[in-house]
Amino acid sequence: MIYTTDNIEFSNLSPREFERLCFELILKCDFKQVIWRKGGADNGRDIEGYYDFLNPIAPKKTKWFFECKHYTSAGVPPEHLNSKIAWADAEEPSFLVIFVSSYITTGARTWLEKISAQKQYEIIVIEGDELKNRLVQFSDLVEHYFSENRYEQLLLDIKKHSILYKIDPSYESIREITNNIDTSVLDITDIGFLVMNFHKNYGHFETRNDYYGDFSEEILEPLFSRLIKLSSASKLGLFDEYKPEYLILGGCGCFEDAEMEDGESNLAFQFYELHLNYKQSKDNWKRGYYLFLKTNNGKAFELFSLDNSDFDTRSKYYEHYSPDILKELAIEMSDEFGVTILENSPRLRTIS
Repeated sequence: MIYTTDNIEFSNLSPREFERLCFELILKCDFKQVIWRKGGADNGRDIEGYYDFLNPIAPKKTKWFFECKHYTSAGVPPEHLNSKIAWADAEEPSFLVIFVSSYITTGARTWLEKISAQKQYEIIVIEGDELKNRLVQFSDLVEHYFSENRYEQLLLDIKKHSILYKIDPSYESIREITNNIDTSVLDITDIGFLVMNFHKNYGHFETRNDYYGDFSEEILEPLFSRLIKLSSASKLGLFDEYKPEYLILGGCGCFEDAEMEDGESNLAFQFYELHLNYKQSKDNWKRGYYLFLKTNNGKAFELFSLDNSDFDTRSKYYEHYSPDILKELAIEMSDEFGVTILENSPRLRTIS
């Protein structure tokens, strides 16, 4: 998902949670041997870590101390930094970083500026606004610590269950998310995850002969204005890496119908599960999903997603649908292939 600094509210965190957040941010920044001392009251710093500056002549390993000051409104005064400076003087790290959820007072800023020239280590202060700008580079941290919207959390949960336990989300959970979530926070991988799993559900319903008329593609409609912004108008991308070597494992939709019903289909999509790199060793093959989707107002999309931990997805957008674009699709079809996609399907209503 995509977040801005407006989504980060440090006042919602406890001091311990703020320390944990800083700890995880440090790990994200590739520090090594990171130790969280959980309080630091008796040893001078909350977190300690090392960073290697690599170069071909003289690589250097540097020691970093990190202090976390969680203030909800007031600034941090100089007297609350004295003991940390004293410990740094005694143990001589290369850098002392002070994370502040709010800001430091003018007195503290002036004091640090005066003493910095006397120190063998560098003092770096990262105040609230700067800290937020660093955090938004890692959307998973913002999601974990600051997501209050239960539909955003539901999406995070079903993605986690899909990755860890291979449990596909239900039609009902997808409907709840698409009907209620703020789509501006969704990135292309989120939308790919939702639309691919929606069509996997359709295949399950059809296979079980379990369709009762309430399975509607209209639940995807809120996603499409966002998907247009995230799509390419010229290429599907990513799929080109696998296009020379894939097998179709199964699918459902208009292309399948057309082959059985003299070129007509009352569906407005085609979904395929793909076996990628199938000629390579069993350690290198991957699974992917392809989706062609037409809307009732004359637009169309192609999407391709990898079934990996990130659910990498790319999308191509066609502003004006015509039968001729079927010859342009990334999925391979013969020159003779043709299909008429009927409007207003009695089984699955197309998108308005």
